[in-house]
Amino acid sequence: MRIMITKEYKYLLILAALVMLIGCHTAKSALASDYDERPENKQPVLERPAWPNYDLHDDRSFAAFSHVQTAPKGEGVHLIGEDGNVQLGRTTIYRCKDATYLCYDWDVPEYQDWWFFRMTSGSAIIDADTGDRYVVQSHEHFPLDQCFWIYGHKNETIRLVSRYPALPLSVKRVKIYEASAEARQWMSGEGSISKTYDLDDLRPKARKQEKEKPKKQGRIIR
Repeated sequence: MRIMITKEYKYLLILAALVMLIGCHTAKSALASDYDERPENKQPVLERPAWPNYDLHDDRSFAAFSHVQTAPKGEGVHLIGEDGNVQLGRTTIYRCKDATYLCYDWDVPEYQDWWFFRMTSGSAIIDADTGDRYVVQSHEHFPLDQCFWIYGHKNETIRLVSRYPALPLSVKRVKIYEASAEARQWMSGEGSISKTYDLDDLRPKARKQEKEKPKKQGRIIR
């Protein structure tokens, strides 16, 4: 059986195909804008490994690192806890397709070069609406549950990057939970939980500026 296709019908088919292509492109662009590229995080130099008999109360037993990843000054948010305490460093969250990266930026002062840090397992990003916890998987390049030294970065901002499971796009509001750990001098070990934040407010500044870019206005003709 033959089917006759008129010229007008051909034009309609072409127009429908163009509309579908534009729709697919728009959907892909919208999907891409939901995600960030993972943060840069170079391999630091291990200047001294931790002692085999690592001791939390003997800082000589801590591993020591230099040449760690740095970050622009002022990027990120000083998180405020539910108890009102303000985080000393700044936090940025990169929402990627395969994982979530939480960056902790610390401004190293001029008066002291050596600082020790600790990232505890059990820390999590909490979906403030459902209570679901996305638990830390790794502290990139550094140990979990052990203190470690970083030095050689006076007047610079260093960046520590932790990897968490990928957050579903349904996650809009989050709390950041830091698990408790054993205390020592200069480190209380108390856990903490932040107040609720819109996830987009914790994402990279460039991404936020792109999202808030003003719409193009027409010409003013006098």
